Amino acid sequence: MTTAHRSQLSQLPEPLAALASAFALLGRGWSGLIIAALAQGPADLAQVRERVPGISERMLARRLRELTTAGLVAGTVQPGVSPRTHYALSSHGAASLIPLAALTVWAQDHITAKGTPYRELSEHGGRSCPDFVVGELDLADEMTAAAVHRIGRRAYTVEAGLIGFDGIPALRESLQEMQAQPLRWLGAKTDRGQIVAFVAWQHLAGEDGIDIARVCVDPAWFRRGLASRLLGHLLADSAPTGHVLVSTGADNIPAIALYERHGFSRVGTTEPAPDLRMAQFRLTRRHTEYPA
Repeated sequence: MTTAHRSQLSQLPEPLAALASAFALLGRGWSGLIIAALAQGPADLAQVRERVPGISERMLARRLRELTTAGLVAGTVQPGVSPRTHYALSSHGAASLIPLAALTVWAQDHITAKGTPYRELSEHGGRSCPDFVVGELDLADEMTAAAVHRIGRRAYTVEAGLIGFDGIPALRESLQEMQAQPLRWLGAKTDRGQIVAFVAWQHLAGEDGIDIARVCVDPAWFRRGLASRLLGHLLADSAPTGHVLVSTGADNIPAIALYERHGFSRVGTTEPAPDLRMAQFRLTRRHTEYPA
C-alpha cells in the first residue's frame, strides 16, 4: 500500500478504512483462493499451486509474500537436502475464512445466480471454466474412493475452521471406513474426469424420505455453484419425492444459505458434542412409496 493510499484511508471513518484495507489485500487476484487452499492444511509452493488451478508460479509466490507480510500466512522452512518453505494460515488468516465464506454466498446469490457472465469473470481472472458432468459414483472403485476421501477431508477442514470445531468425524475417517458407509454417492466431474465435488445420502428406514449425509466441494473449486448443482440434481432426479433431512454446523453460513435457497426449513438445533452446535433442516415434499 502506497503512502498516498494510506493518507487517503486515514481520512475515512474507521469502519470504511478497515473495509478498504481488507479489499486492498484480499481483493487482489488469487488472494482469497490461496487462503481457501491453505485452509486444507500447510503446503509448500508446489502443493498450493496444485490446489489453485490456473495460477502461475510467479503470481503465487508474489501473493504468498504479500499475505505473509500482512500476517495472514506464516511460512516455515523445512530443513532437508532441498529445504522448502511450507505455508500455513495464521490465526488471522483462519479468521478470514468466515467473511470469505459469507462473500461466497453473496456472490452465488447476486453474481453467478443473477445472470452476470461468470465465464467473463473467469477469463479476466485467468481461469478456465470447464464443463461439469454429474453422475453416481461407485466407491468400490479404489481411485474413485480415494478422490472422494481426499475431497471430503479438504472440505471438512474448511468447515472445521468455519464452525470452530475440529472434531468432525469425517476428518478422522479412514478410506475403508468411508467405503463401508451405507450411502449412495453423486459426484461432479470436470470434462477431464476429475472429481471435484460430491453429495452422499441414504433412504430413511421405514420412511418416505432421504437423509443427506455429506455435501462436499474441493476448496480449489469453490465459487462454481457445484454444491447447488449437485443438490438440485439429487432432489430433481436421484430422489425426486419424499421429505429430505440434512444437518450442518450452526455457524456454517454458506451451507445454511445453500439449503435455504433450495427450500429447506430449519427445524431445530442440537449440541451433539461440547462446542459443537448443529442446525437441522427439512424439505417437505409429496410422499410416495419406494419399491422394496
